[in-house]
Amino acid sequence: MSKTRSAEEKLNAVVSGARSILEKESFADSARAIFDYACEMTGAVSGYVALLDDHGQENEVLFLEAGGMPCTVDPDLPMPIRGLRAESYKSGKAVYDNDFMNSEWVKYMPEGHVEMRNVMFAPLNLDGKTVGIIGLANKSSDFTDADADIASVFGELAAIGLRLSRGRDLLLEKNQKLEESMTRIKKLHGLLPMCAKCKNVRDDDGYWSQVEEYLTTHTDAEISHGLCPDCARELYPDEAEEILGEL
Repeated sequence: MSKTRSAEEKLNAVVSGARSILEKESFADSARAIFDYACEMTGAVSGYVALLDDHGQENEVLFLEAGGMPCTVDPDLPMPIRGLRAESYKSGKAVYDNDFMNSEWVKYMPEGHVEMRNVMFAPLNLDGKTVGIIGLANKSSDFTDADADIASVFGELAAIGLRLSRGRDLLLEKNQKLEESMTRIKKLHGLLPMCAKCKNVRDDDGYWSQVEEYLTTHTDAEISHGLCPDCARELYPDEAEEILGEL
């Protein structure tokens, strides 16, 4: 039976989990570190961390820890939100069962799954919605309410890590778009050689092209054609006013 963890040990584990959010390069890495601390504090040896898919129907598993036990389940099999983990998703709270193999939940286990003496699920909650879950299993003794409390804290840490990761991804995307915009601006910066007669322009590689072709290539602008008043009167003197009225 695993020893009861002291308050100081739990605090140190939580602090280390929080630090991993800042130190790890990806959410998957920080989630793994948080999961390991959760196992250390609860005594679980098996489990996983998964996120809710875009449709809100299935878990997308980041990793699966079998704890050294045989597991032949295809990792690509879908993991629908059902059974005991559905209870955690529904309530937004940690739930556990200490006699899992004799519970009503066992019918949802796929063939070849790791045998689980006991199971606990702790949710990742963001903005009032459960967006993922930490699964913990196979503690040598029974899970307790104290285990559920500490697992919930690690679930909150993982949720914070997920929010920060998504924020970083969004920032990187915006930075990339900004760099692309700056690149386009630089292409248009400075003097643009233009033929005094035909008005074609010369690019940086020395090739001449029509102004509209150059703008289409170097900017996001889409060119449409029309007639200015002077040209309309020059080309169509009799119908100019009618044409201009339609433009």
